[in-house]
Amino acid sequence: MSLGGTMRDVDSTFSLSVPSVPTSGTGLYLSHGVRATSGGAYVVGVRIMVGGVVELSVQKRSGVTVGTFSSGRLRERVRPGGTVDVRIQAIGSTTVALVASARVAGSADAAGRTLTYSDSSAKRIAGAGGADFSLYTSSSSATLPLGVDDLKISAPGVVPPRPAPAPEPIPAPGPVPGAGQVIAGARSAAGASAPGSVAYEVPANAVIVSPKGNDSAVGTAAAPVRTITAALRKVRNGGTVALRGGVYHESVIVPPQKRVTLQPYGSEAVWLDGAETVTGFRASGDVWVRSGWTQQLDASPTFVRGAPDGAAEGWKFIDPAHPMAAHPDQLWIDGKQLAQVPSRSKVTPGSFFVDAAADELVVGSDPNGRRAEASTLVSALSVRSEGSVVRGIGVRRYATSVPDMGTVIIAAKGVTLSNVTIRDNSTTGLYTWSEETTLSRVSVIANGLLGAGAAHADGLEIRGMLSSGNNRERFNRAPVSGALKIHSSSGVSVADSVFADNNGQGPWFDESNDGVVFAGNDSLRNTGNGLVFELSERAVIADNLVADNAINGIYIVNAGSASIWNNTAVGNERNIAVTQDARRSKNPTIPWMSKNIVIANNVSAEPEGTCLVCVDDFSRALVGGQMVTRAEGNFYHRASPTATRWFAIYSRGAAGPSEGFSTLADFTSATGREKRSVLVEQAASPVHDDYSLRSATASRQTSIAVPVPAQIAGVSDLTTGEVSLGARFR
Repeated sequence: MSLGGTMRDVDSTFSLSVPSVPTSGTGLYLSHGVRATSGGAYVVGVRIMVGGVVELSVQKRSGVTVGTFSSGRLRERVRPGGTVDVRIQAIGSTTVALVASARVAGSADAAGRTLTYSDSSAKRIAGAGGADFSLYTSSSSATLPLGVDDLKISAPGVVPPRPAPAPEPIPAPGPVPGAGQVIAGARSAAGASAPGSVAYEVPANAVIVSPKGNDSAVGTAAAPVRTITAALRKVRNGGTVALRGGVYHESVIVPPQKRVTLQPYGSEAVWLDGAETVTGFRASGDVWVRSGWTQQLDASPTFVRGAPDGAAEGWKFIDPAHPMAAHPDQLWIDGKQLAQVPSRSKVTPGSFFVDAAADELVVGSDPNGRRAEASTLVSALSVRSEGSVVRGIGVRRYATSVPDMGTVIIAAKGVTLSNVTIRDNSTTGLYTWSEETTLSRVSVIANGLLGAGAAHADGLEIRGMLSSGNNRERFNRAPVSGALKIHSSSGVSVADSVFADNNGQGPWFDESNDGVVFAGNDSLRNTGNGLVFELSERAVIADNLVADNAINGIYIVNAGSASIWNNTAVGNERNIAVTQDARRSKNPTIPWMSKNIVIANNVSAEPEGTCLVCVDDFSRALVGGQMVTRAEGNFYHRASPTATRWFAIYSRGAAGPSEGFSTLADFTSATGREKRSVLVEQAASPVHDDYSLRSATASRQTSIAVPVPAQIAGVSDLTTGEVSLGARFR
């Protein structure tokens, strides 16, 4: 259905009424296009699935072809008779900024989803067009009505006129991922858009901040304040602080008295930067010295300020090969980071030393005539106000110590970070210990210890995160390092995210998590395990790609009731491993026991270790059948019968060491398990370079896989009854 009139910059909103929801099939699809011509349109898509699950997508239609830029599910389901409020904006021509959002009417704003994309491709739709609607019902779904009400199509809200003078551009220290970026090997884009690439509407009563403002000003576009801290004193409860483009060298606390939104002014690039310019160096032999350097930062190596490093195995933070890891000093010359060394005698080109006794900063590369910058602030942002939103900004180069927990801290319930980049900080980029935190399209990149962490964060939702290059300082893998670590949290959901190339673990759910959904994620090339579920209970691990990690792919350690469905695990040491040791919990609901685990419809190929089925209890308390209660419909591959020593290692409990089985047939005969599963032994890989199934394997999946149950489909992109192998490749 086409509507009359044409418009280029457009803001369209409508309410989608849902008299009844599908009970079978893949659902109902409503698409609303703007800038619509015979050649194509930008589209917001809303899919109503079984049980009222709502999926939002932002797309581009070119002729009859529709490509999806981004998609995600809403946190709330729509009930029969309910409505979903939908919006799409398309702004600009050289670069088209797209914003699509949806929220089930009556739910909190945080329960909705917002997707953004910047289209600067040669095939972008730069001109004006009309608007249209289309409805599609799959052949497997019953025909059901949907209604479109309260349609309003208008020009986008214009940011206030009379802008302050544009600040001078400040280069970022390195490339920043943008919308649509795909990390090598990942199935789809993840992470934040580059700061300045997404346009945000600025409310008329927002408090405006500019690096060239004055804190005694009123905070309007014509008279902005200079600091975010001053703006937070002026903004009303529920109001917005809008930041003009540039760099803010601040440590900001969002106080508990006010719920606020912190965002850019329109599409201007905003960075909170913990580093500042350093001058006054003099040559001294082969080095350059800045006298009067009195900054002394906390180099505590653990989360306890002032305490020494741990002594027990697994509790030593510092690797002797990298003794300066916990020292948060950071220095850049012309945007290139220098390495900190432990003594003046070790300073060479590309390194520096902080001589606390002499109050000197000693540098091995000539800084004169170049831009030398040092991290001088510890904390970037502490959000202590319930329901606040931070979106569209970047945070970089803060000298955060290990016991400070994170450069960005979330310390209040219901806080949302959306489209935020946190990178190049000395230890941990982001940490939350608050309920109902939402992290949507957050990038945590090249932080010194950990990309992001959480504790006691019940209801945490992470969607579209990019975590890459973290543990840059090479802390030991344990007790903490790498991409993401979560403990003591219930009802956690991590979806549609990419965790790649971290120096340490991929996502790590450790100690007393209860009820985790990990679905639609890619964990690639981390130097530790790809995914760890440890000392915890109840998890759905579905539709994930876990490949080329240095240790295990999916690693279950003293953790029960894990449902492992339709994952593709390739090239890890052990692709899927279930283990138990002597540790036990006094909490009967989370006993730290690897029991009642289901492994179904997975692809396990090209293992680097000793087994394809790896179920082992080092405490000899459980037999394999107690640990894994169902294993069926899996596809296994090894290059030859001797490529791994065993097809399976299987615990015998108190009877003695685990038993090894050379072939799938031997294992099935002895245990009765994996009767539908298949083992292929051939040099050729069963997957393409992008890890998707080759046709020879894909053609066999309906005879191997088992139907996906409703409880798995309800929390993933899989569908009830689906019969397929491995992760979905969209």
